[in-house]
Amino acid sequence: MPAPSVQLPRQLFFATSEDRLSLARERFFERGEKPLGLVDEAVLQSWGRCLASGLRTQQQPHAQMVRPVRLHAAMRQTRQLREAAAPELHRLEATIAFTASRVILTSPDGVVVHVTQRPQGAEETVLPALGRVGIDLSEDAVGTTAPGIVARTGRGVSVRGAEHFSEHVVRTHCAAAPIHDVHGQLAGVLDLTIEGSGFGFDAYALVASHACAIENRLLQLQSPELLVLSFQADPALLGTPLEALVGIDGEGRLRWANAMALRLGQAAIGQSAEEVFGRSAQSLLSSVRQPSPQPLTLPNGLTLWSRAQLRRGDGAGPLTGVAPRPAEPVAVVDMPSAPQADAAPQATATTPTTPATLKAQRRQQIQRTLDECGGKVARAARLLGVSRGLIYRTLREPEDAPSDPNGNTLAGG
Repeated sequence: MPAPSVQLPRQLFFATSEDRLSLARERFFERGEKPLGLVDEAVLQSWGRCLASGLRTQQQPHAQMVRPVRLHAAMRQTRQLREAAAPELHRLEATIAFTASRVILTSPDGVVVHVTQRPQGAEETVLPALGRVGIDLSEDAVGTTAPGIVARTGRGVSVRGAEHFSEHVVRTHCAAAPIHDVHGQLAGVLDLTIEGSGFGFDAYALVASHACAIENRLLQLQSPELLVLSFQADPALLGTPLEALVGIDGEGRLRWANAMALRLGQAAIGQSAEEVFGRSAQSLLSSVRQPSPQPLTLPNGLTLWSRAQLRRGDGAGPLTGVAPRPAEPVAVVDMPSAPQADAAPQATATTPTTPATLKAQRRQQIQRTLDECGGKVARAARLLGVSRGLIYRTLREPEDAPSDPNGNTLAGG
């Protein structure tokens, strides 16, 4: 009896990615089949959500500005994110300056809060409308896009050509990566988008690296009064997107850790520094005064290189310690300890008392750094990462002037 014939597909391999995506769209949108192996699972799930929400592939995406109140809320919500992102956005835009790509930064819910400004290209018909501050790039508004998927799922993704839901956006290509805050929540989405031909380079690898650097800066910006420890197997990786970072509070416990720290140190939020690093927080604090990375052997046996810094509580100025410059001295403040009941302050003739308020700590730090710089305000401002105006104002203020809990002088004080 002859063996039953098996009908093979007309073509085992697709000549182009366009052929593959065309078949995937036909199976999904026309036949109602799931084109497994043809499209990334994240894209398929997005297609399904778009259909369930009532969107249709023939619809033109809504390139409308959100209401002013929502845009204002998005800009306020992303203030710290944009501050942390500014240096990386500048670097990324310089990298892609001679391509037709645009950098887009959105709020956690998909509202554009930053976009590369450039003249409209000859091939661009959709991107100039969608790539504007105040446009909603969420799935509900424009269907499947990389920033829309990341805003929905919190996971990085690339969406190429016809992987976009709307037929009007199939000539665009985008890659987006998430940025998280100290609470592990989505703080924003960094995206690269191009219209017309593809990128011609690994856009996701590029955007993911810069998103990681922004996240590291944001974590430190949101960590006043914490000891921030960076560590890696190679000291050359400290201050780069590949460094591991943790924030340790006054009680010696981990308040946050980035993804690299969780992998290298097997750390968990809430653990003590001694459990994770085999050293107490006070022991780690001593390395703040060291100008170069120090060896650190973890309980799991890894020997790494670490650098510690203390975050100021005033929130003023750019970050310090993110891109270390070993040639310059590092400003040092005392790490605040956990409050203790019935503890009376004691002072001796040789050891000054720790300032009781954040304002006093800031004033002492500024005065000490100014002394180290020979009274040169501009140099002290650079070391502290603050403006010269802040130094002048702080030194002019009376030491007993009333201030709020963050150390800022109250009006009329």
